[in-house]
Amino acid sequence: MATPEQFYDALASEYHLLFGDWWSAAQWHGRVIAGILARRGISEGRLLDCTCGIGTQALPLATLGYGVTATDVSKAAVDRARVEASGRGIDVDFRACDVREIRDHVEGTFDVVISCDNALPHLLTDDHLQSALRSVRACLRPAGLLLVSLRDYDALRITRPDGVPISVHGEVGQRHGSGQSWRWSADAEYVDIELFTFTEIAAGSWRARSGTTRYRALLRAKLESLLTSAGFTALEWLIPDVSGYYQPIVLAKA
Repeated sequence: MATPEQFYDALASEYHLLFGDWWSAAQWHGRVIAGILARRGISEGRLLDCTCGIGTQALPLATLGYGVTATDVSKAAVDRARVEASGRGIDVDFRACDVREIRDHVEGTFDVVISCDNALPHLLTDDHLQSALRSVRACLRPAGLLLVSLRDYDALRITRPDGVPISVHGEVGQRHGSGQSWRWSADAEYVDIELFTFTEIAAGSWRARSGTTRYRALLRAKLESLLTSAGFTALEWLIPDVSGYYQPIVLAKA
């Protein structure tokens, strides 16, 4: 099974296939997150995306006036994000590093740190997640804000779905899509996700790939405990119906 670094290195060139139109989706992500931050008095300032992937949140937030630094454990994803930013004339400071060591790779402090798209559950133990949270907190100014989005594992651990149905986008002859197969541990503490991506290279002829990685099915109470232990305060959960975002979000202050 691939490590997160290996998984996202292999996926970097095809990550856009998860969306009908990646850049349109990214701009939506940016607008929603910027709205959440603005309602808490942060409509500008230094922002660190500590699990940036190919820039789905970092790039649009930079266009909305934030000074963005973006890091990821996957060098291939960071390289792709640089290309996407350069092609759109967007200024973002990119670094490749493990979130558990991020304090050693960025300068100064930030008004906001974000980690979206269920990235932190790749850290499979309390010790690893605690190390990441402490390193992230050290990057925040006093009373700076952490924003994390992740899957609703409180609900998913009850239903234990088998995966995510295949979705297909585009016109015949130029279609692309993705799907997921999930395998749960007996205690539902972990879920191994195999992600399939596919591209139509000619009408009816497809190229496909898959990769598998493990997530911790992180309960809200456990994350709250680890955030508190790492020194965060004023924890607040925003469910999708309230935030408008597609995953539950937790906010916490340094």
